[in-house]
Amino acid sequence: MKTKAILAFVIAGAMSFTACTKKVDPKIVADVNQFGTDWTALGEKATNWSNELTATTTQAKEFVAKQTERMNSITSPKEEAVKTQLAASIQTATDNATKLEVMQSEFNTFKATWDETTKQFGEWKDKVMKGEVNPEEATKGLADFQSKMAASQAQVEGWNAQYAEIKTANEQNMVSAETVVNPAESTPKK
Repeated sequence: MKTKAILAFVIAGAMSFTACTKKVDPKIVADVNQFGTDWTALGEKATNWSNELTATTTQAKEFVAKQTERMNSITSPKEEAVKTQLAASIQTATDNATKLEVMQSEFNTFKATWDETTKQFGEWKDKVMKGEVNPEEATKGLADFQSKMAASQAQVEGWNAQYAEIKTANEQNMVSAETVVNPAESTPKK
């Protein structure tokens, strides 16, 4: 009886040791590692874009403040046309800054979800690499993470296109405002 009990413990121990040292399919390891690399690259791209967005938003707000100050300093009735043009430029810049702020807010929400998904991926990857997830479940899990990455990629690309459009409009508006305030400086010299 004692021998059977000891034998049962030895067999159970051997089985658990074998379970802990499962070999993980090299293709799954390669796919998971590649996904991790791609995920990190997309995260860096999104973060860099967010930093540029923040800088452009700050620039737009500073432009609004500067042009508002210029407009308010105009007191001559002869310069009413300039004042009207500056008001239009200020409104455009304000609208652009608002759009940029909305994008930044959307990105902040996106970033929280991104960070949570990154954490989930790290935990899941550890289990896969330890052989705690069977190959079928690993493939299914990876497909789920790839789906999340595709959605994130589309979101980032959409923001980037929208941002580029707003940034270009903002830059043109700034040049236009400078032309109104300093017409001699913008006229080509002969």
